[in-house]
Amino acid sequence: MRFLIATAIAAAAVSSAIAQGPQPPPRCNAMRTRRSAHSLSNEDWQRIGRVLAQMHDDGHIDRFARAHQALFEFVHGSTTFFPFHRKFVQEFEDIGRQIDPDFTVPYWDSTRDYRDPASSPILQNSTLGGNGRGPDSCLPDGIQGQWQMQFPGGHCLRRHFDNGDSIRPWIPAEVISSFIQADDWISAFREDIEYGIHGAVHLGLGGDASTRFAPNDFFFFMHHANIDRLWWLWQNSHFMLDYNGPGPNGEASLDDVIPQNDDVDFGGARVGSVMVLGYEGNCYTYDSAPGAPSSYPGFEPSGPGRILHGSQVPMPAFSGSSDSSGFGLEIMRMRRALSGASALKEFYPGVAALESSRNIGAMPSVDECSCQERMAKRLLYPAPMTDAWIKMHNFDPRRIAQAYQKTCRLIDTLNNSTYVSPY
Repeated sequence: MRFLIATAIAAAAVSSAIAQGPQPPPRCNAMRTRRSAHSLSNEDWQRIGRVLAQMHDDGHIDRFARAHQALFEFVHGSTTFFPFHRKFVQEFEDIGRQIDPDFTVPYWDSTRDYRDPASSPILQNSTLGGNGRGPDSCLPDGIQGQWQMQFPGGHCLRRHFDNGDSIRPWIPAEVISSFIQADDWISAFREDIEYGIHGAVHLGLGGDASTRFAPNDFFFFMHHANIDRLWWLWQNSHFMLDYNGPGPNGEASLDDVIPQNDDVDFGGARVGSVMVLGYEGNCYTYDSAPGAPSSYPGFEPSGPGRILHGSQVPMPAFSGSSDSSGFGLEIMRMRRALSGASALKEFYPGVAALESSRNIGAMPSVDECSCQERMAKRLLYPAPMTDAWIKMHNFDPRRIAQAYQKTCRLIDTLNNSTYVSPY
């Protein structure tokens, strides 16, 4: 009798599940917010430093560096780049939260420092520290100052800026804004980000940061938190579950297992489990990006579909910058400077689609900017990827060259217009 009752209950449960159809992943009960590193106080940095020191003593820093080196070829140069690093940073953050429940990894929006990175407040002696010193380029100051690393082999934590005591220019916000708006597929966006801002910051800092064991330097997690933020902005500007391009076993799939090993074990997590912030344990968001969607994509009343530019996305999602005082002017000035030009639709389709009243309103006219200001704010070309960096990643040099030329053509287009950067 008990067997018959149990069987009947199980059958009823299965019938109910079939009737209900697929269920959305569970929504997070609580969310934490990753803040811009530019907004942190000295006390915030000291608190981060204490967490990192404990993680270093416990061997976690070495473990993440070792895992990144071992998995390097599987998580670069393919669409896996985004989901792996999203999960990797989250795993690191979760360990830090075991030490300090309020710990989160801040993101470093490097576009805010792109003109003169070495003078960034993020690279001062009370924050991440500056350039290395001595014959081994050992980092003397900052929250990881004078650290000795165990992997690979005993060595000091190294920094070696790419231009002596200065750093060559990185990628301006306007270029990232274009990628967010104009790249219709994640495969294209991944190339533009990985071949651009991702490599520029790694190479600019040099030392451990420019190696396969870059997680030795905490900059790595701040930088990849920002890369993750940019991906989230892109996801909110397009179809959130878009995932195509080369994967570990041919064409990328949401069912692909995220690369892992014994050092950093994700428990067999699949790509689909990290696609949407606010669900399935991805319980964080960013202070300059949209929050978690109210319903999981594909389960909303209107059904799945690609989000049209300018229809459901708040204006900040059109900009790669976290500087809230600038992105409104960025959008307004782009529209004015490139109005009627094919370049506006080519590079900034989201801006081109916005109604004039929504963009311009009472904002100051670009004509109020003087010629002197226009010249002073001309966008700078970023430093190109080095041959050693390209070889280390096994990138196709032709694809790297094409991506760089695309960036330079956009910069030329803006510099040859009346556009004036607000950043």
